[in-house]
Amino acid sequence: MWLKKVLSIFSGQEAPLEKQGKVKFFNRKKGYGFIESEHVDRDVFVHVTNLKDQINKGDEVAFEVEASDKGLEARKVRLLQQAAQ
Repeated sequence: MWLKKVLSIFSGQEAPLEKQGKVKFFNRKKGYGFIESEHVDRDVFVHVTNLKDQINKGDEVAFEVEASDKGLEARKVRLLQQAAQ
């Protein structure tokens, strides 16, 4: 991990940092939703193509954040803990 950070400093590329948050909304039919996180000022958009695991509202997830022309977008979203049913 530390080697990756050192290499990113010298290469001029910032390595994406994994964030954690909770699924605020996810519409399976439309294939998108939003994640809320303490580490990001606003909700982060998530598309079904960026999911590693199936998610539902209330699930705790880990993800990487990438800026897009439409705002912040979650990538490599994986499930940490399912919401209590």
